[in-house]
Amino acid sequence: MTMTAAPVAVKERFGSMDVLRGVAVCGILLMNIPFMGMLGESGRPPLPAAPNPDWIAFTIQDVFFAGSMRGMFTLLFGAGMLIMLRRADEPGGENAISAYLTRCFALILLGVANFAIFLWPGEILFAYGVVGLALILFRRSPPRLLLTAAAASLVVLTLSFAVPVIDRAAALRDAPAAAAAKAEGKTLTDDQKAALKMQARGAEVMRPPAAKLEKERQQRTSFPGVVVWSTKFWAQFNLGRMGIFGLLESLGFMLIGMALFQKGYLTGQKPLKTYVGLMVGGYGLGLAIRGVQAFCAWTTAYELNPWQMLWGAFLYEVGRLPMTIGLLGLVMTLYQLGALGKLAGAIKAIGRMALTNYVGQSVITAVLFYAFGLLGKFGFAQLMGIAALIWIAQGVISVVWLKFYEIGPLEWLLRMLTYGQRSPIPRVAPTPTAVPAPAE
Repeated sequence: MTMTAAPVAVKERFGSMDVLRGVAVCGILLMNIPFMGMLGESGRPPLPAAPNPDWIAFTIQDVFFAGSMRGMFTLLFGAGMLIMLRRADEPGGENAISAYLTRCFALILLGVANFAIFLWPGEILFAYGVVGLALILFRRSPPRLLLTAAAASLVVLTLSFAVPVIDRAAALRDAPAAAAAKAEGKTLTDDQKAALKMQARGAEVMRPPAAKLEKERQQRTSFPGVVVWSTKFWAQFNLGRMGIFGLLESLGFMLIGMALFQKGYLTGQKPLKTYVGLMVGGYGLGLAIRGVQAFCAWTTAYELNPWQMLWGAFLYEVGRLPMTIGLLGLVMTLYQLGALGKLAGAIKAIGRMALTNYVGQSVITAVLFYAFGLLGKFGFAQLMGIAALIWIAQGVISVVWLKFYEIGPLEWLLRMLTYGQRSPIPRVAPTPTAVPAPAE
């Protein structure tokens, strides 16, 4: 008998994964909104650094949330794709493979739409769709192979990213001597010229000239200027050298997510003490690395520093992965203890509509900052507050929507593209009411 590929039913969903996904979607906004609502490339408050609300908020965000929210989202994406791939080994598996590949290409198209229409060039759907095509090779792999492949991917990523930084850090270290030689009227070597160029480029990123910021403001608050800006940013992020880094990073974390799903960590099948251990161990190692980095950054007032640049490049993934695992442990601990209370329902609803809410964040911020012209009008801490307001709005909308429909609108669109089902958004079946027995 041939089995037709079909989407996962609501009753088959894992509540724990929806909660984790909801937390990740909310957390990703904390990382994205500075780039959405601020001018410049750094995504940081303007220098000089000082213990004010903006820099305190940035430090908390940078230490606790940077990368770990995207890491969690990527783990869950890998697990979700594995759930879909498992159907390939069932009767009629060729239909499941076809649906899976269609889903990957549909995600690529949604990624393009997210930067071209909804104007968020930092989107991750494009990379997820591309890497998803490679995951089909690992659908029958045991956790040991998945984790080994993930380790190889993340090691290659780290080396590819960090090794070129060695020369840049050396150039930055030699820049003061080159500047002194230039001031004395000496003829500069090519290395000295490169060092001064590196220093000037770094200074421009950290302290962009007012004229450059104003030019960026005009471009991002006008049409078609904002489309041009988004396209250039997206192409650099996804089609250039940075795109390779993103693909390797996504592949590594998706493979880890597949292994964790197989072992039952993402589905709440482990005992509470296991999740407490993940929380303590993950945050212990991650905060040890990131805490030291944050302390060193404060000692130099977040100015460019060659040693911090170098060690930051080599230790980024080393700190990011345990922070992600610690976050997993924390959320699952709270969830198993029931400590999230009624908030769990709203977070779960956001997670069930993760794609809709993720793209919805792009729409909301594009309207707020570009259409309304509020780009660059808020400080870093204020943007964190705006992110929290967006969480509340999306939580309320998600809960209300799921009272009437089984899935979100973009989830429905992706399902329609994946399975070719031209049907309306499935509505929630009414709860049958008990009919009293007739009196005898």
